[in-house]
Amino acid sequence: MHNANVLKQRGSLSKTPWLAVVSACLLVACGSDDDSKNPTPPAETPADIAGDYTVELTSGHNDCATMDMNWTEGAVSEGVPFSITQDGVHISAETMGASAIAFLLLTGSIAFEGEIHASHFVLVNTGTKAYDYEGCGYTIDATVEGDLDGDTITGTLVYTPMIGDSPACEDYTCRAEQTFTGTRPAK
Repeated sequence: MHNANVLKQRGSLSKTPWLAVVSACLLVACGSDDDSKNPTPPAETPADIAGDYTVELTSGHNDCATMDMNWTEGAVSEGVPFSITQDGVHISAETMGASAIAFLLLTGSIAFEGEIHASHFVLVNTGTKAYDYEGCGYTIDATVEGDLDGDTITGTLVYTPMIGDSPACEDYTCRAEQTFTGTRPAK
């Protein structure tokens, strides 16, 4: 009796691979040869934004009491070095020189990460430096958003506190904004 059960099990195991093969063949045979219904989208080819830019920043509105930083609306900072690298739509950037020190002191990082689609780009410097204001813990993110036109980038740089979950942070939202124009050597 025991041998009969073993033979039944072996017999059913030997049928299993055939069942899988037949099922796979049926699935393939039922598939459509017409790929026009589900075409693969072409890979996105964004503008070439990579390069070493010299940027001019103009300070705009700042309603962040804790981000005074000697902020003067309308003040201009010239000659800010900003280097962008690119891998498809993914872009990375770093600020250098005195600006790097300012970003390091403010956000804790000089690095930006983001994407470019067509000629529009967004880069974010995710703050790591912790702050506390009246029991509200936060970091500061810096977001660069702009457009590339030839060898010129233009847009805005917005500083935003990323607040914690504490009830002390309930009403703490603000932003400081700069506009920018930057150029790179002609490609």
